[in-house]
Amino acid sequence: MQLYVRRLAILFAFAFLLMNLPRQTSLVSAQQKQPSKPACPVAQLTCPDQVYIKDKLQFTADVRGGDPKVKPTYNWMVSAGTIESGQGTPIILVSTKELTNGEMVTATVEVIGFDRECGYGQIMSSCSSSVAKKAEARKLDEYGKLLPKEENERLDKFTIEVQMDPTSQAYIIAYAGRASRAGEAQKLADKAKNYLVSKRGLDADRIVTVDGGYREQPAVELWLVPSRAQLPKATPTIHK
Repeated sequence: MQLYVRRLAILFAFAFLLMNLPRQTSLVSAQQKQPSKPACPVAQLTCPDQVYIKDKLQFTADVRGGDPKVKPTYNWMVSAGTIESGQGTPIILVSTKELTNGEMVTATVEVIGFDRECGYGQIMSSCSSSVAKKAEARKLDEYGKLLPKEENERLDKFTIEVQMDPTSQAYIIAYAGRASRAGEAQKLADKAKNYLVSKRGLDADRIVTVDGGYREQPAVELWLVPSRAQLPKATPTIHK
């Protein structure tokens, strides 16, 4: 009886080992066969919020992570404008000379060369910039010798334009005539400024006077200069 029990116990133990051995072997085999996930990069695209028409617009791709052995190429696409240089590289320059004020430019880059299992979501990025017309100084009026009443009427109209743009400056460029004495041009400019300040209430700090030199006849130019606009230049015709 004892011998029978021992044999039964041995058979039971052997059967138990046979039942568990394949499961462990199968588990180890599955773990060994499971392929490792590829190292996938992340692309981030940067660009300015706004540029002026005719300025170059730069987009830059920053790729981080991924297989360090891969030398990626960059496939760029833009919604507007023309890629002037950089296709295939991390940086492109886009021409904006044919674009209009307020138009948006969106660039998208696809980074090529990494494992396909990374998927497009890991290797594509986009960035958008708006295009604006550059602010320019405008000559609103020009006059020669006038009666005081006539000159004041011209300055009144100029005042309205200046007040409509609180960030702008008023530029007064005056020219003396050929036969005028030195300093006459500055006196003409100062006279116009004094009227704008004392009679029309404009802030003196917003008004710039310029001695423009000499022309055949005395003249005064009234310019409105928006913020960030290039300042107007005097254009004398006689050099003394």
